[in-house]
Amino acid sequence: MREKVGSFDAVGVTMKHMEKNGLLLVSGEQGNPMTIGWGTVGIIWGKPIFIVLVRPSRYSFRFMEHTPEFTVNVLEETYAEQIALCGSRSGREINKIEVCGFTLEKGHDVRVPFIAESLLHYECRTVHKNSVIDADLDRAIVGGYYPEGDFHRVYFGEILGVYKK
Repeated sequence: MREKVGSFDAVGVTMKHMEKNGLLLVSGEQGNPMTIGWGTVGIIWGKPIFIVLVRPSRYSFRFMEHTPEFTVNVLEETYAEQIALCGSRSGREINKIEVCGFTLEKGHDVRVPFIAESLLHYECRTVHKNSVIDADLDRAIVGGYYPEGDFHRVYFGEILGVYKK
C-alpha cells in the first residue's frame, strides 16, 4: 500500500536520484518506461508541475502525445542497471518492464501505471507542451546536446498525486 504525500515533500530525494542514476518516466496505458535525467518540479499557473523532456525520436514520444498522463518513478540505487537499460534500449525492440523484472500497478489518479518497485512516484496530467526551438536556444547548448537536431518536446505535468511506499 502506498501513502499519498504532499506534491513537494519528496522533491529533494527526487532530484538527487535524477542527478545520480535518473528517474523512470512511464508513458502510455500499457506502461513504457524511459530513463530521464532532465526535469524539474515547481509551481506554474498556481499548480504543482513536474516538467519532463522527451525527444520526438523516442518510442515514448508517441505515448506522451496520445495519452496526456504520465508517471515519474524514483527507484533505489540498487536498480541502477535497470534504469540504465531503460535509457539505452527502445520499447520498440524489447519489453523493458519484463526484461527489468518490474511490476506495473494501476495509477491512483491517472490511467498510466507506475512501477511497483519504486520508492515513490508522481502521477501527472499534461496541461501544456511545447517544443524546444533551435533559433531560441543558446548556440553552445545546441552544439552540445542537439548535434543531430532532435530537439525535445517539453511536457508540463500537473502533479495530481505523489505516493511513497
